[in-house]
Amino acid sequence: MGSEVAVVIKVLPDEPGVDLDKMAEDIKKALPPEYKLMRYEKEPIAFGLEALKLLIFMPEDFEGGTSQLENIIKKVNRVSEVEILMVTRMTL
Repeated sequence: MGSEVAVVIKVLPDEPGVDLDKMAEDIKKALPPEYKLMRYEKEPIAFGLEALKLLIFMPEDFEGGTSQLENIIKKVNRVSEVEILMVTRMTL
């Protein structure tokens, strides 16, 4: 296996009050086996709206790079916006 990259992603739900724990679980289920959701946290935005910040490990040489990852997450129910915050190569 090649090297991996760590990707930090902010995911906004389509409205306040969405169950972010369920959304994170749905995202985890939607990811291909080569991707690993390492952790997530909730981040308050405004007016009761919270975002999910995800840490995902993925193969560095995956075709499509992070755009494929964004497209996978955008298809998950209740996801409104996906923003890549950081990508860094993993050094072991």
